[in-house]
Amino acid sequence: MKINLLTFTPVAESINLAVYTEKVENSNPLRLFSNECTQFWEQHPELSDKENLFFSIVHPEGCTGDKYDISIKFDENPRIAKHYLNHLIYNYFKENAAAVGFDFVDNVEVWIKDSNQPHAQTTQFLRFSLVPQYKKVTDSWELLVSYNSISTAYNQSIDSLDIQTERYRVIADNEIVKRKHITPEQKQNIGNIFPIINRELAAELNVSETRPPKENKYLKTRQQIVAFAKNYLFTDNFQEIIKFHNEDFYSFKNPEDNKVTDGSNVLLFGGNSSGFDPYNGINNNGPFRATTKNNVKFFFIYHKDDVSVSKYLYSLFKEGLGKFTDRYTGEVTYKFKPLSLFIKQPFETETNGSITFSNLETAVQEIKTKLSQKNLKNDYNYVAIYISPVRKDDVNSPHHDIYFAIKEMLLEKQITSQVIYKDNPAGNNFRFHLPNIAIALLSKIGGIPWQLNPSRTKNDLIIGVGAFKSEKVGKRYVGSAFCFNQDGIFQNFDCYRDNDLEHLIKDIRKAIGIYLVQNQDQKPKRLIIHYYKTMGKRESKPITDMLYTLGFNIPVFIVTINKTESSDIVAFDSDTADLMPLSGTYVKVGYNQFLLYNNAKYPTSQKYDILFPVKVKISKVVTNGSKEDNQANMPEVREMLNQVYQFSRMYWKSVKQQNLPITIKYPEMVAEIVPHFSDAELPSFGKTNLWFL
Repeated sequence: MKINLLTFTPVAESINLAVYTEKVENSNPLRLFSNECTQFWEQHPELSDKENLFFSIVHPEGCTGDKYDISIKFDENPRIAKHYLNHLIYNYFKENAAAVGFDFVDNVEVWIKDSNQPHAQTTQFLRFSLVPQYKKVTDSWELLVSYNSISTAYNQSIDSLDIQTERYRVIADNEIVKRKHITPEQKQNIGNIFPIINRELAAELNVSETRPPKENKYLKTRQQIVAFAKNYLFTDNFQEIIKFHNEDFYSFKNPEDNKVTDGSNVLLFGGNSSGFDPYNGINNNGPFRATTKNNVKFFFIYHKDDVSVSKYLYSLFKEGLGKFTDRYTGEVTYKFKPLSLFIKQPFETETNGSITFSNLETAVQEIKTKLSQKNLKNDYNYVAIYISPVRKDDVNSPHHDIYFAIKEMLLEKQITSQVIYKDNPAGNNFRFHLPNIAIALLSKIGGIPWQLNPSRTKNDLIIGVGAFKSEKVGKRYVGSAFCFNQDGIFQNFDCYRDNDLEHLIKDIRKAIGIYLVQNQDQKPKRLIIHYYKTMGKRESKPITDMLYTLGFNIPVFIVTINKTESSDIVAFDSDTADLMPLSGTYVKVGYNQFLLYNNAKYPTSQKYDILFPVKVKISKVVTNGSKEDNQANMPEVREMLNQVYQFSRMYWKSVKQQNLPITIKYPEMVAEIVPHFSDAELPSFGKTNLWFL
């Protein structure tokens, strides 16, 4: 198994650096910290009150005060060396590529003009990130070479355009910069500054956004980085900066040893059956557990012009689709079973129980009025099937917010809901979506479509925190989900602003109280937090302090799970045609950092989606613990990876395998919707129901 890393030795072993005691106001120079160069600080006792000095490889004018000269050895100060190597790489490609800039995490990004140019109005570029790093995977310096897909630039310069969009980047003097950061020097050649197409510019300039074709991402990625390395890295000129040990990407030894626990992909269904495939399991054997609720009533909400859609959906749910009776055996099969057979719950409605509205402009008020007039019985559980005239993803529609208003209105009445766009049932592929709708409905009424294979519990309290930033709302919100054992069934949700740490701590404290009640005062042995980003000490310390105050001196495991698939660092299985490693394979790419291949490719699989791995980082915090106590050992790491892997199989919105665990995915889905509610608060019923699926 190979990874997109090249090992190298820097041509220079050290650099001479000018450092300063002060920085110019509003400048942003780099810092050299005292614990990085203890010998230098010992040689200069006058700096004893200084925790850091300032320097800049590119803009030394941002530094001021007393100046000192220091020699920095690369192997002893890899953080400083990386800044210098980035500087060399950036300058090299400014002269030897179409353009150069920085990616979203400030790594050097090289733009190469694509040989394929599909549109006359634009120029298409291939983008590659180059990241020097020290001993993360190997025992030497490494260059991570990543393929970042394609981007396009408009072929007219900004001086000939009247652009209304405010946020976009440009290519100026072979550099990628934000529009607001174009320098006066670059504007001297304004006829050679070209805007880079983003979604807003594509709409304004009436050009097509670049959408990469659907293809095997492993094959495409390897093909591109191999070609880029051959043409741009394995050259005499580039190797005057860094000298590669060989022209081959790094190979792992014994990768077959890095697998999650056998049986972690096993799911349980009805009739004590088990399997790997959610659809076959539930279709053939029924759900793991039907809902315990018997008084469940369904009703439709729709525009008066969509009455035929409502009748068709009722027919599908009541009678199924594609019924076939074998003339010899009498066996009955369906393309989609009646809903009652699929979820093991009668599909019952009320006579004249539907709610209709006549106008999109007044839809919310019409529905609200009719809902208040509806006779809702206290001992019944109601499910609304809302036939929406507006697509959920049509954010430009003036009626887009009706979706959220109806969701909130129903939750306040303790009614869960399922939304179906009005045109979807007539589509040829709708029958493939029916199983997804069915398992979501089962989940919303309290049933369990499938369950994880039982494992030895360690009395864990598991918390997931995911985030979503809405461009329309303009703010990031986080959602939280709480689980009180390792069965993957969540029992509490909430949503708040992403900087509201106090709210999260309060929820954890409340969850501990619920845990104690449910487990007869038996304390949790560990708190495990699946977090959508790296949790710093500012966030983790108040949590551990709160636990310690409550008398819980238990380890806190913080499992950072990248929300997006990892495409920056990828391992390829060269022994398979599609290059994707088997499901459950994990690869170490740093200290307690791993790539987890979370897909449906098993030794016996016939068909599966091509998914990049997720990136998982694991840290451990023990209040007043020793250095060793605060280091997760390998058995603990494997448990955490195994848990992430299993929780990815408990997604009840689709029968397709997901590569993100529900500990991150469910809270993110809540955080996407709740900011659109009045006062951006989640009604209490919504905190205990899977209404968002």
